[in-house]
Amino acid sequence: MKIIELTEIQFKNYSKLHSARNYMQGIEYANLKKEYQRNYLGFINESDNTLMAAALLLEKTIGKLKIGYVPGNFLVDYNNETLFKDFINTLKEYLKQKKYVYLTTDNMITYKIFNKKGEVLYFDTNLAKILDELSFVKKKKSSNLKIVLETEKTPNETFKLFNSNTRRNINLSLERAISIFKDESNNPELLLDLTNNFNADKVKQVLNNFNGDNKAEIYFAEINPEKYINNYRFLLKKEEEKNYKLNEIMQDINVIKTNEFINKKMNSDKLITRYNNEIIKATNLYTKYPKGVIAGAILIIKNNREIYFLDEGRNKDFDDFYSSHLLKWEIIKKYLNDGYKIFNFGTVENMNKSDNKYNFKMGFGGKVYETIGTYDLIINKWLYPIIKALNIIIDKFKNIKIPKLNIKKNKKK
Repeated sequence: MKIIELTEIQFKNYSKLHSARNYMQGIEYANLKKEYQRNYLGFINESDNTLMAAALLLEKTIGKLKIGYVPGNFLVDYNNETLFKDFINTLKEYLKQKKYVYLTTDNMITYKIFNKKGEVLYFDTNLAKILDELSFVKKKKSSNLKIVLETEKTPNETFKLFNSNTRRNINLSLERAISIFKDESNNPELLLDLTNNFNADKVKQVLNNFNGDNKAEIYFAEINPEKYINNYRFLLKKEEEKNYKLNEIMQDINVIKTNEFINKKMNSDKLITRYNNEIIKATNLYTKYPKGVIAGAILIIKNNREIYFLDEGRNKDFDDFYSSHLLKWEIIKKYLNDGYKIFNFGTVENMNKSDNKYNFKMGFGGKVYETIGTYDLIINKWLYPIIKALNIIIDKFKNIKIPKLNIKKNKKK
């Protein structure tokens, strides 16, 4: 067994089929990290040249020494303890010869799985133990919670997995004439107009680089005010007809009015009021945006059979249109039909049910996946604390923005 350097093509062919694949372990992601030296490493069985494991390793130099970063996780079978240990031990020897001090890896491998009640469905106690044995050191507070929906159900069956609030908000978005479309040109400008939360250059680089097997796409949610008006006129007409019949019964002295009937009449009255208010709202919207208006947008990455919801923007004037719910549902529906089975909603800080971000993501019927967290693989235990501290200092100074001084020159008299 030994470590070899792979070409981009060799690594690409291996990474796109591996069971531990993720969009961060790919040449597209590597091309985003231009500040690093990019290395593609393979672990082969010398007897038959079989590739047993691989990793994208991003290299950074500090003087004559090196540190490395493996984004995502190693492309290795973590369940094969013997293979994993052989790979790491061989990798340590290889990196030692290359003057590495340590290697940081995110380890996005699932450690625990929780259901919506917070009950543990899965717990892997062995992997953390193995990492400790192999000189890995865990970073404090590095565990990562993410919401993931894994399903092999049909779109209709999957929709039933959503909670009642999510289903209601999706239906309300449809009533309000929001349609979802993919931007075939992948122009980020409209997306960037909707948010100040992310770096324009970063989004553009993602779109430029993720255009192969791992592909980035932008989807938009657009309100059609004219259709919005017509939708509620239709709903109002139907409800008024129903209400008229209920009113006739209400006035008939020969009919006993049960509580159920009275509640039905009151609910119908409320719907008529709501539909009239929606028509007023839609008419005002049509006056301002007769050709329609973008309510929200989302950037996704497709990685084999997984969809990552990456970045999102919204027009805050239309928060109550719930475009984000509909965007995600339409994407889930589309890609379920294309054979995708995993939908990654991204991270949450905790599993607190009072947290709006947590509640929103869990509304789509997923589970909470806790990854094992970020670890450092120590190559040189004597230099590790020194270089680690030095790297932190370098990164801090690198991120400090020095303000430009506006110095006025005195004019010569």
